[in-house]
Amino acid sequence: MEYDTQKGFSTMSATGVATPRLDAHLGKFSQASTFVLAGLAFVFFQPIIVLITGLILALSALVPAIGPYRLVYRSILVPLHILKPKIVEDDPAPHRFAQGVGAVFTLASALVLLLSQATALGWTLDLIVFVLSGLNLFVGFCAGCFVYYHLGRLGVAPRVRYEGGFHWRGV
Repeated sequence: MEYDTQKGFSTMSATGVATPRLDAHLGKFSQASTFVLAGLAFVFFQPIIVLITGLILALSALVPAIGPYRLVYRSILVPLHILKPKIVEDDPAPHRFAQGVGAVFTLASALVLLLSQATALGWTLDLIVFVLSGLNLFVGFCAGCFVYYHLGRLGVAPRVRYEGGFHWRGV
């Protein structure tokens, strides 16, 4: 089996079916970066950091190949041997969905903070992203992946592309 870095799948399994794979260390780097950016934005009361974080998450969810976290990870952290890829069998779709939900929350937070006086609502949305990215980073529970899995069971979203459905990897 050979890993295709552009699509996130091995080329073929023994049965002739593509097995979904992803780089777990890229995911952890993305979660850590989001956690740090959302926290810094709140501590320093900088809505512009919230906006930047939202744009990064939106780009990463919509066009993963050119997501800023992926570009930093693959062009700086991996070549410098700061992190090395850890390819695991997992469907990337729930993780992209989670990034998309994070993007919606952070962009909504930025809009509220920049365009209204409802700062409590804006910072609450930012802190939700901070807490959920921290939960995923430190405990290994992806709330967005959990929602995606259940939406798939209800027929609202595509079902995950691996056997066993939702599983909590832990840390």
